[in-house]
Amino acid sequence: MLRLLRALIARIRKRGVPSVVKVFVAAIAVIAYSSTGFMFFETVTKPDLTWGDAFWWSLVTMTTVGYGDHFPTSWGGRYLVAVPTMIIGISILGYVLSVVATYLIESRSKELRGMGDAPLEDHVIIIHYQSTDRVMEIVHEMSHDVRMRDRDVVLVDAELEELPRELEAEDVRYVRGPPTKESTLKRAGLADAAYVFVLARDPRDPASDDHSLAVALTVERLVPELVTVAECIDPERVDLMYKSGCDSVVCIAELASMMMVQEALDPGVQHVLKELATTSRGQQLFTVPVESMKNWRFDELRKSLLEQDALALGLVTERGVELNPKSDTEIKKTDKAVVLAPARPSPVRA
Repeated sequence: MLRLLRALIARIRKRGVPSVVKVFVAAIAVIAYSSTGFMFFETVTKPDLTWGDAFWWSLVTMTTVGYGDHFPTSWGGRYLVAVPTMIIGISILGYVLSVVATYLIESRSKELRGMGDAPLEDHVIIIHYQSTDRVMEIVHEMSHDVRMRDRDVVLVDAELEELPRELEAEDVRYVRGPPTKESTLKRAGLADAAYVFVLARDPRDPASDDHSLAVALTVERLVPELVTVAECIDPERVDLMYKSGCDSVVCIAELASMMMVQEALDPGVQHVLKELATTSRGQQLFTVPVESMKNWRFDELRKSLLEQDALALGLVTERGVELNPKSDTEIKKTDKAVVLAPARPSPVRA
């Protein structure tokens, strides 16, 4: 038996086998040695012992568990078999635990540095890291909506060294790499994602729109059916963003100009709009699909939504947004209702 083990170890050394395989072979060799030795010395006084008992005793001894249901009583079984099994078994177990711990630490470190993949489904991809607070705001807003709260979030950026702890605590995943490259977006699970938010790389630099435009074009080329929302700095680039395939474009500068004029005419409007925009409290604005109606008029739509404690404010049509339309306004199946409600209403089935 010992001659066979020496020959096996010598062959493994010559071939340069990986350490994990060496440890596995060593563990099998120790189990074989201890089981055989246990049967050789102990069956003299305990003829009822089986190879299963010997194998079980080898395992519990090597792992330092020591149940005590089987144990050697002979001198040879104790000192020639049990003692070597305990010493070598502890060494092998310690090495295995260190390898596992090292693997877990390295795996987590790679994940935090964005070197891993994100094999997720129906998740949200946020492209570009502006600041921790900005990403946290998006994550918290998502957590208050029934359609978004359970979705995983993947952050994609080319310059962030390591994922901040605040985002790690929110279970945000990180993929590092240029978001204009197909390989980076594939690592982020773009094909299985549900939403993509393209933030401006630098909210103070209008030239960031060029990079956002390149990202949007790449995303739409790879997965056209994805819902893509892009942030735009220069109002003159909004139409170009839409032409790239974005489903929605948010231009803060354009909204700010309108807000300043509106606030001057009607002070307090900004607080109303802020209340409507957030998902964390109060009433919210929703766009609700219209699936079936009897007479397809806005008055019927309004009555149907009131049954859900929702107030119909207008319509989103192919022509654009129509707020406070007349009661006899005709509704098409492709239209959506603009609704004010405390929670997302069900699709209209009047």
